[in-house]
Amino acid sequence: MAPRRKAVDPPQVLSASYLEGAKNKNDLLKRLKNITEQISDEDVEPHSPHYPGLSSLATSLVSVNDDDDTAYIYLNHKDKDVRLHSVLACMELFYIYAPEPPWNEDEIIEIFQQMIRQLGNLATCIPNDTSVSNQVHQYEAYFRILEQLSEVKIGVVLVDLVRTEQAPHALETLCELIKTILTCVHVDHPPEVGQHAESAVAACVEEFEGNIPNAVLDELLMPVGSGPVTYVIDPKSKENPPAQIQQTNPSYLVAAKVLRKTEDKISSPIANLLNGIFSGDPKTLESTSLSAEDSTESPPSSGKKKKKGGKDTSSPTLNFTK
Repeated sequence: MAPRRKAVDPPQVLSASYLEGAKNKNDLLKRLKNITEQISDEDVEPHSPHYPGLSSLATSLVSVNDDDDTAYIYLNHKDKDVRLHSVLACMELFYIYAPEPPWNEDEIIEIFQQMIRQLGNLATCIPNDTSVSNQVHQYEAYFRILEQLSEVKIGVVLVDLVRTEQAPHALETLCELIKTILTCVHVDHPPEVGQHAESAVAACVEEFEGNIPNAVLDELLMPVGSGPVTYVIDPKSKENPPAQIQQTNPSYLVAAKVLRKTEDKISSPIANLLNGIFSGDPKTLESTSLSAEDSTESPPSSGKKKKKGGKDTSSPTLNFTK
């Protein structure tokens, strides 16, 4: 018996013509999944004569509408699953083309911004939660993004843009990425989520040479300043408003591990930042959202209500004293 052939030939799938040939949303989603599967399963190499359409595929994934060059057809598609699987396809291409992505600076920033939106969903996606339909598949997709950030160290692409000042929004996007990675870890997640988060953030920190922007340090220090425990609504509470209970703060645990892992690289920049804050150095204060003001936070009370019309205008405060 002749060997069974694959339904779709990999070189045919990995091309712009295949992606752009979708007849409807469901067909488009199917094609994006096929693309991601073929890139991850096959031994694909960039600029290989065996995959002549790979470059055009990378270009097509970041294509924009003819009448609006800021409206990305796939990355900003109206369907959330199309957006997710467009990001997953881009993640695989980051790996294939490493260390040189096949996109320009604006396109890279756009990919990361959509990547960050998708990764943020991991915080509320628990694999063993059977009360939500399709939860396992969604978790696997979001986890894959974090896994790629950890193992392929895709975040260092943003670090390079920050160091070379090639993209105006690179630092802002990098800080948002680090913040999202730290906050996407849930106390009910498997241990590997926290491990990948630690590795992904540490890779970004270690990529800097000498100076690390204060905005990046802020994102690492703020979870540490919030402490090892946090308060969440008690799901069993029958009070109104519901009572709150103590819970381990996963963001603190990940950030603390990153600081320990990158101690040689980050200790001096942190010392300079804190010295600048305590001495009131204007340049430092302009570049950080941290404050040296005393802050004593008591556990929230279920019966305590916020003053009507009141706004929290204080900057994030770190408790520097033991």
